[in-house]
Amino acid sequence: MAVCARSVSTVRGRRAARLGGVLVLDNDAINKAATDRNVAIFFAAALRKQARLITSSAVLTEILRGSDRDTKLNHVLSSTRAVVEPVTEDLARSAGKLIGDAGFDSTEVVDALVAATAHMYADRAEAAGQQPDVLILTADATHLPGLAGDRKGVRVQNVKDIPSS
Repeated sequence: MAVCARSVSTVRGRRAARLGGVLVLDNDAINKAATDRNVAIFFAAALRKQARLITSSAVLTEILRGSDRDTKLNHVLSSTRAVVEPVTEDLARSAGKLIGDAGFDSTEVVDALVAATAHMYADRAEAAGQQPDVLILTADATHLPGLAGDRKGVRVQNVKDIPSS
C-alpha cells in the first residue's frame, strides 16, 4: 500500500492522489484541511485508499485555542479519524535526537515530534515485515525535511503542492 502523491490520476473529473499507508499531519495540514477544499479532497482520497491519518498530541497545542475556530479543526480530526499520538518518553527522546542530528534548537520541538511520530510508524511497518510508506504533510518546507532526515520510507510533502481538483 503506497502513500504519496507520486502519481495523480483523474477520477470522475477530479484529481485524486494515489494514497495509502500513513499520512502524518502537522498543524499546517490540519489548518489547510479546514479551509482548503483541495486538501479536504486529498484527505478523502487517502481515506478511500485506507491510509491512516496521524498527528502528534503536541500539534493540538499549536492549533486549538478554545475558541469557535476550533470547531472546524475538530471536524477535520474527527472526519478523517485521525489518530492523535501521545508524546511518550521514547517519542520525546527520539525527537530530541532528531533536533540534535539536524542542528536545530528547541524552537523546533513540535516539528521534531511530528518527524519522530513518522519515524515511529516507519519502524512499526518494518517490524511487521512491511515496506514503510509514511508521508509527512506540512507547509514547513524548511525544518521538517531536515528533521525527517533520510529515514527510509519517510517523505515530506508541502501541503501547498496538493493538486487542484
